[in-house]
Amino acid sequence: MSARPAEGINVTICGGGNAAHIAAGMFGSRGANVSLYFSFEEEAKKFKAACDEAGGVTVVRKEQTYFGTPVAISHRPEDVIPNADIVLLIVPAFAHEAILQQVCKYLKEGAAVGAIPGPGAFDLLALNTLGDSFTSKRITLFSGTSLPWACRFDVYGCKATLLGVKTKVDITTRPSSDGERNKQLAAQLTALHDETVFSCKGHFLNTTLWPTNAVIHPGVSYGIWHDWDGQPLDEAPLFYQNCSPFTGKVLDGLSDEIAATVEVLQANGADMTPWQKIDVYLLDVYGDVIDDKSSTDRIFATNDAFRGLKAPVITQDDGKVVPNFKTRYLTEDLPHGLAVLRGVAEICGIETPTMDKVLLWAQPLCGLEYLVDGKIQGKDIATSGCPQRYGITTVAQLIKGEISSS
Repeated sequence: MSARPAEGINVTICGGGNAAHIAAGMFGSRGANVSLYFSFEEEAKKFKAACDEAGGVTVVRKEQTYFGTPVAISHRPEDVIPNADIVLLIVPAFAHEAILQQVCKYLKEGAAVGAIPGPGAFDLLALNTLGDSFTSKRITLFSGTSLPWACRFDVYGCKATLLGVKTKVDITTRPSSDGERNKQLAAQLTALHDETVFSCKGHFLNTTLWPTNAVIHPGVSYGIWHDWDGQPLDEAPLFYQNCSPFTGKVLDGLSDEIAATVEVLQANGADMTPWQKIDVYLLDVYGDVIDDKSSTDRIFATNDAFRGLKAPVITQDDGKVVPNFKTRYLTEDLPHGLAVLRGVAEICGIETPTMDKVLLWAQPLCGLEYLVDGKIQGKDIATSGCPQRYGITTVAQLIKGEISSS
């Protein structure tokens, strides 16, 4: 393979977090023409100043280093969107809608627009936001099941560390019927990434229902804090390594309820064959660094990739800590995660006692409301990815992705 396998691919990265730094350095080193889009002018200026001074973005990895120089960095979509073959959102899910609104009119015909990871029914949100442009500009929407990297930026705008790489990531697309376009997109994403192979498989609902953050963050949070007595702790508990049999059962319960939903969708014609239960997925991705594979709780507790990560807390003046329920583990992974899963399950007629238990515990803690009187009908679905937001009420509509304007 050429040393620069992404030569000629024009890609615009939306975002400036840890993973955006990796993408800027890695994609550029592989020959792509990389641009970065920021919603806020100050962030764009800050990133650009550091990047210009360093001459580009350096990504340091144990075995090697990547270096790429973006061709443009801007808060003006007209500067960085019109030439993009791929517009890649690497931002928290709550930012997807605003970014899509900002870039919509500048997308070129035939562009691919996607999010990695892409939770929360990204296709429905994008269709609702892009409107007629989706069809008139022949846009391909895509979504990845998970981020391919464990990473952090060290110096904003110019240096980051790549800690780990997933060797494979599945994507789903819409429209899914154009096999050649989807094959080309998977090949382009593979060319942009080093050591990660992308495959386009199955219905978009596979990504929506994938048991990653939407299950893991609320589920483990519930396991740790569901019986908290309100007293401050001496230190933050380990988030994954303390995974108990109780928490494992919660995670299995959530996964089982999604699996039942997947069966209904499969029976009604959606290709859900790529979907995996939570334990199978974790062993597939992290199997080499898991010591005890006997149960879900042990898979989490003995996963070396999760070692040392602690639960989000607030440190008080006396040094003691209390849980912080206003972090993305709930504020993002409910509206664009667990509430969406519950909404899909409801349409499929699946009983969801575990989802209900976790949602009803979590909602008031972060001031959100989705599940009310046994249905996804709370006031905050209007800013979520729940299919109910888009007027979807039947399995057939869900599979077709038919939306009414929200």
